Amino acid sequence: MTLETEGLLAALTKHLDSVRARHGLEIRADWGDEPELPYELKETVYRIAQEALNNVVKHARAHRVDLRVWNGGDELVLEIGDDGVGFTSDDAPGHLGLRSMRERAARVGGSVQVDSGLNQGTRIRASIPVSNGNGH
Repeated sequence: MTLETEGLLAALTKHLDSVRARHGLEIRADWGDEPELPYELKETVYRIAQEALNNVVKHARAHRVDLRVWNGGDELVLEIGDDGVGFTSDDAPGHLGLRSMRERAARVGGSVQVDSGLNQGTRIRASIPVSNGNGH
């Protein structure tokens, strides 16, 4: 698996390329150097990105997606925004996907915030602590 052998950013790049090719989305990615993280945390970030992109493809009717990964000091931040149809909490599509992302983040002491509105797109921000005192 690319994630284990080549790292988080290489795995994300391959996944983004695949989504672009299959679904015709314009995807812009912005990140720096490969984060120095334990495999478990890299996998968490990768799986959250994968689920977020899956939700975009299935529900958003978006044309463009922006994905950013950066080191926020004591946390790694993943942010994915789209220009799709958005949703309100009453009609949240993919709610199982959103719950899955939140559960993944929570297992490593992190969190996921979702900001969306009808016809305003959706922005998902996952914050994953790079050190939480229990070996992570």
